[in-house]
Amino acid sequence: MSSRSPRDHHEEGRRAAGNLDSHNLLAYVPRREATAETYRALGFRCGLEVHQQLRTAKKLFCRCPAGRYQDGGDYDAQLVRHMRPTLSELGEYDGTALMEFRTKKNIIYRIKGATACTYDIDDTPPFVVNREALGIAIEIALLLDTSVVGELHITRKQYLDGSIPTGFQRTAIVGIEGSIPVAGKTVGVRQLSIEEDSCREVSDVGHERTYTTDRLGMPLVETVTEPELLTPAEAAEAANAIRYLARSTGHVNVGIGAAREDVNVSIEGGTRVEIKGVQRIRWIPELTHNEAFRQKALLLIRDELRRRVAEPAAWDAVSAKLATADAEALGVAPLGASAAVVGLPQFAGLLSFVTNPGRTFGDEISDRLKVIACIEKPNMLDSDGGGALPPSAWQGLRKRVGATAADAAILIWGPDADMKTAIETVAERCRLAFVGVPNETRKGLADGTTVFERVLPGPDRMYPDTDSSPIPMRKR
Repeated sequence: MSSRSPRDHHEEGRRAAGNLDSHNLLAYVPRREATAETYRALGFRCGLEVHQQLRTAKKLFCRCPAGRYQDGGDYDAQLVRHMRPTLSELGEYDGTALMEFRTKKNIIYRIKGATACTYDIDDTPPFVVNREALGIAIEIALLLDTSVVGELHITRKQYLDGSIPTGFQRTAIVGIEGSIPVAGKTVGVRQLSIEEDSCREVSDVGHERTYTTDRLGMPLVETVTEPELLTPAEAAEAANAIRYLARSTGHVNVGIGAAREDVNVSIEGGTRVEIKGVQRIRWIPELTHNEAFRQKALLLIRDELRRRVAEPAAWDAVSAKLATADAEALGVAPLGASAAVVGLPQFAGLLSFVTNPGRTFGDEISDRLKVIACIEKPNMLDSDGGGALPPSAWQGLRKRVGATAADAAILIWGPDADMKTAIETVAERCRLAFVGVPNETRKGLADGTTVFERVLPGPDRMYPDTDSSPIPMRKR
C-alpha cells in the first residue's frame, strides 16, 4: 500500500489523463468546426432505422382502434409482468434479453379498454395482418425502389424491456435492396419492414417500469439504410428524405412520436452503437458527431490500458462492502443504503477522462449502475473526482481494497439487494474498457449527448412466429 496522500493520487491521475490527451491525434472538435475531412479521419459511418407510424383505422394484428391515446393516469386495469428470456432457434440467449432479466424489473401496464384487447396482453392469438397497413407498406417500399418479397413471413423479435407485453414484437420484411438519393449520391436501403408499435413508457424508477398500452400494436414501417452515410449532415438528410417520401403517400401519422429514428454510428476501430428512438431529426447531427468522438475517447482509454496492463485477460476489480455504520458515516448515501468500495487496478486518471461534452468515463459506469443494477442517481463517487468525500475518507476507502497510486477507486451505494449486481456491473464495464467500444444501445439527449440504455441486440432474438401463416404477395 502506498503512503502517498489522496491528493497525490488525484494529481497523478490528472497527469495520467493529461498524458492520454497528448496521444490524441484528433482531439475533440465542436461540430460547427468539423469538416468532411474530420469525419474521414475518424472513419465515420452511419446507418438509419427509420420507424414511421401508418395512418390506419385499426391496429396491425387486432381490431382495436389505432391512434386513440390515453392519459397516463387514465386506465381501467393494471397488469404486472416479469419478463424471462427464451432460447433462439439455435439454442442461444440474446445478450440484451439476459441483461434485461438481470434488472429484475416489475413491468406494469396501464390498460384502457377502449384502446387495447386480449391480443395486446398476449391472451389471444394475432388476427391476420391488417391489409390496409400492408398496402401502405407496399406503396412506401415501391417508392424506395425496393424489390417486394414474394411471400410475407411474420417473425418475432424479442424485447425484454417490457415495451411489449408478449416479450416480442411481430415484424415482417416487405421489400429489400432499394435506394434513396442523399447528398448527390445514392444510398442503399437494405430493407423495409412492417411491424407493430410498442407501449408508451410512463415512468422507470428503480425496479418498476410503467407503460400505457394505447400505442401498442399500431402499424409501423421500418426503413433500414446501409451504413453509407459519411457525415452527420448526410445522416440528417437521409432521415428527412425517408420522412418526406413516406409523407408523400398521405397515409402516415405526423407529429412528435409518429416517426422515430434509430441511428447507428461507428468509427474506424470502434463498433456499431445504436442511438435509440431519436424523435427529432435536427438532433441527429449533434448526436452522431458526439458519438463518434465518444468512441474515439474510448479507443484512447483502451490503448492506454493496454500500455499499463500486460495481461488484460487477468485483470479484475477488487471490492469490499462497508459496514452499515461506516456507510452512514460517509454522509453521501441515503440512510439505510448499503455501500461498497471497488478498486480498479491501473485505472488512475481514466475515470475523469472526458468522453463527451460534460461527460467522463465515470459516467459510463454510473449510467450502467442505474440501468442494470436499478440504482437511481446519484449512485457513485470516484477517486479521480473526489466529489463530496474529504481526502482522509478516500485514504481509508483505498486502503480497504489495497489501491496504489496507479489505481482508481469507486464508492457505490444503494439497496442491499442490488449491491452484488452493482459490483458486478462496475467490474464488467471496466473489463470492456480493454476492448474499446462496447456494442450498446444508447438514449439520445436533447443536449447532443447519450446515456447507456442496454446491450445491443443480436440475431439470437429473432425467430419465426408460429401463430401466423405466410402471406403470398400477389403481383398485379
